[in-house]
Amino acid sequence: MKEIDIKRTLSHYLLKQGTTDVVFFEYPFHFGRRRADIISSDHGMITGYEIKSVNDRIDRLSEQLDSYTLLFDYVYVVCDSKHLSAIRKIIPNRVGIYLCADSGLSKIRKAKQIKNFDSVVTLDAMPIEALRKEFKSTGKSKLEICKSIAQGYKREHIKETYRKFIFHKYGAQTAHLKNETSDLLTLDDVYSLSLAPNRLDS
Repeated sequence: MKEIDIKRTLSHYLLKQGTTDVVFFEYPFHFGRRRADIISSDHGMITGYEIKSVNDRIDRLSEQLDSYTLLFDYVYVVCDSKHLSAIRKIIPNRVGIYLCADSGLSKIRKAKQIKNFDSVVTLDAMPIEALRKEFKSTGKSKLEICKSIAQGYKREHIKETYRKFIFHKYGAQTAHLKNETSDLLTLDDVYSLSLAPNRLDS
């Protein structure tokens, strides 16, 4: 399947789950080095999804997933059947797998919660204004601020702050789309899920 078809199938599946609060596409993280194809929030836990379509290469997948596991509570690879066998061999057991086909989405392996996340990478995934407001931190650069907060606050507090940020940032637009979504996610729906909330009305 092509990437856009996998995105439509996966996002529709997530939006139809009663416990999913956030679905968002093309989420940048890890100091701008990575972009998660999709993220979601379910029961407050943040999941990152890396898509491997029929046209994608998987030679850099391990490196990509290393970044995912620095930030997200759960990580999944969502792939076309072409890559399933190879992906099962190269990814760690804590990363889950979805298979996406014309017949729908199948969970091949359930992801395990990742608890050894990186506090600095987690802090960097929030804008500097949010960091200053939440942690009352000052500093000349964002990296300096992130390192200072990571040294002064408990890891779980940092992670919980990030989870709440994702919900408050993207929850409203996801709720709106859930109410509007029919049995098929349109390309316009997909596009709206890749827009930051303050760009939706522009």
